[in-house]
Amino acid sequence: MKKFRKILSIVLCVFMVAGLAACGGESAAPASQAPAQTDTTSQQAVPADTQKAETPDHFVLGMPWITNSTDPTTNSIGLNIKAAVEAAGGEVVITDMEMTPDGQINNISELISRGVDAIVFMPLAETMLPTVDAMCSEAGVYWGSMLRRITDDSIREQIMKSEYYAGGCYEDDELCGENIMKKMGEIGVTNVACINITKGDTSSDLRDAGAAKGAAEAGINIVGTTYGILDPTDMTKTIESYLAAYPELDGIVVLGTYCGGALAIIEKALEDNGKAGQVKVGRIDFEPTMEEYFENGTFNICYGVQMPYDPFMSTIILINKVIGTPVSDGPAIVVTPYIPLTTAQEAKDVTQYIYGDTPMYNSEEIRAEFLGFYNPAVNKTYLEDMVAKYSVEDIVARRSK
Repeated sequence: MKKFRKILSIVLCVFMVAGLAACGGESAAPASQAPAQTDTTSQQAVPADTQKAETPDHFVLGMPWITNSTDPTTNSIGLNIKAAVEAAGGEVVITDMEMTPDGQINNISELISRGVDAIVFMPLAETMLPTVDAMCSEAGVYWGSMLRRITDDSIREQIMKSEYYAGGCYEDDELCGENIMKKMGEIGVTNVACINITKGDTSSDLRDAGAAKGAAEAGINIVGTTYGILDPTDMTKTIESYLAAYPELDGIVVLGTYCGGALAIIEKALEDNGKAGQVKVGRIDFEPTMEEYFENGTFNICYGVQMPYDPFMSTIILINKVIGTPVSDGPAIVVTPYIPLTTAQEAKDVTQYIYGDTPMYNSEEIRAEFLGFYNPAVNKTYLEDMVAKYSVEDIVARRSK
């Protein structure tokens, strides 16, 4: 780590000065007249806890992320990461996230050049990770991943051996895809159209696989899946095309999308075509308009409360590594579950207390519950227990006081 190298340089300089003084000083005793060895039995060592600083050393965490966004999910992720870093005495530097693997590598390079001590990011492809690890290792910069699982065995084996990879948190995307499709089956859906992120994205591919499994178990026919929609007009055209091509369509599932306001666009297209409430709608990941559509009875199921929590926990793992209290001997990976929402009140609570303007945890809570510098009990098992306890009810209870 860069701070260690600085400290080492200072120590070496001290020894050099001391050595020169011993060689050139007039009072240096000849070897035959060396002073008697000092009796150290009366010099008690100062207890380690009294030597400990009151706060960790200052550090800088870099993050490629989406800037100038109005999306509450995007903003909530940034807000909670900033809260975690600042509670530990650090600061956050953000560079505008490029939406390709090569672009992200450029993001990492820029942050390293700006002198950060650590980097957390959402990798858009697993193949970029060995390059990122090599860059960070050479620069002495710790790094962590968020929102993505490493599925390639050879890449995972290589990365898990890295000295500078702290680990991260991800959700079980495949299980979530399976569960949301089963939920659609439970409310009577038999023919469903899917929307998803780009093929090749780890999260997208896992959600596809889970949805296919869940649909098979629920007896649902997936009529098609459309990928990579970014423009609202394209989203509208896609929904209208599905409705025209499949009169029997009774379900739409958004497995994932980067199209802003996707749910409102889908609901408008269904209403314009006389299908609002007739075609059941579900989605993975949260949108602030869900409360309204839950109340109208036109929206049915969401899995998405984990979105701010996953990056927060990934950052916690990385911070503990940076400040010298790693949660495990090697990289630590924890998995957070997707939490379903099915009512307007649940959506309202999540909008206000998880996707609002206040972090899920305040500084005192972060230090006491997540940082090993302040709480020696914090390790990987401890964090896994914290993940298992995460719920909408807990966050509402904390922030509604």
